[in-house]
Amino acid sequence: MAKTKKIIQFRYYTMPVGDYILAELGDGWIREYGLGYGDMQHFHNYMEVGYCYDGHGKILVEDQEYRYQAGTFTIIPENIPHTTISDPGNKCKWEFLFIDIDEFVSNEMEKSRLSAEELVRKVNEQVFIENDDGRKNLAQFIHMIIEECRQKKPFYKDVLKGLLYSFIVEIIRMNGEEITFDRHQSSRYISTAMNYVKEHFFEDIKISKIATICGLSESHFRKIFEDAMNMKPNDYINFVRIMEACKIIRKEDISMEELGIRVGYMTPSTFSRNFKKITGKTPYQWKTEERTKNSFMTDANITAEKGWT
Repeated sequence: MAKTKKIIQFRYYTMPVGDYILAELGDGWIREYGLGYGDMQHFHNYMEVGYCYDGHGKILVEDQEYRYQAGTFTIIPENIPHTTISDPGNKCKWEFLFIDIDEFVSNEMEKSRLSAEELVRKVNEQVFIENDDGRKNLAQFIHMIIEECRQKKPFYKDVLKGLLYSFIVEIIRMNGEEITFDRHQSSRYISTAMNYVKEHFFEDIKISKIATICGLSESHFRKIFEDAMNMKPNDYINFVRIMEACKIIRKEDISMEELGIRVGYMTPSTFSRNFKKITGKTPYQWKTEERTKNSFMTDANITAEKGWT
């Protein structure tokens, strides 16, 4: 009997302009998790922080299984496959924070003795699935960030910056304890590839170079990537480039020709063709029709799904 392929789903979120945290809060997150998805795992373009208020079930992170209950919190870096599954018939209440670690570290922690790249790497080293009576400092920061996002009192964004700074430092401290997380080898390859694309999307990326970095032949790498992601490596590269282009459009007044070059396209026609393929709009249409909105790529033509709401 042929072995069933495990498909990993890419669930992406769009961060509001000028923010580092996207908070998904409220009773809309009371549900039986996993219904309709089985044990299919997914990953995000931001760090996911979750807190369980009620219910119980299991969390799958790659090939490892953990139990959760009320009081469990999770910290899952970007690009790590995972899923939450309620015990049968059990509705659970979670709330989630999606955090743009890269932007925060680059903009708000530039005076650190470590480079931005090293800080991001240290923050993303480890998955945490803990009870709030264990890692009390982390749990406290999560609670405080959630409540600031919920209440939105005057100057709450300034408060959030301070809390997020402390939260990140605490994660780095915890990672200094050398906690180990045994990742499945194929997931390591995929994560390595995605991290390379994130850091080099503006360059002329060769699949053969990514395969070499992963220690694989090009044909073997393509097979592993396509089996897991249900998309070709070049499709993922284009997706990352177009997401970056949308971010730039929302922040800067820039010509489309220059924008295409900045995200790795040598010709305006190639940039425009890929932009429309993924977003359903030309760059000019997206700029004029969607620039002020908090979301994009709702109808993205790629094997990916917009984050839950």
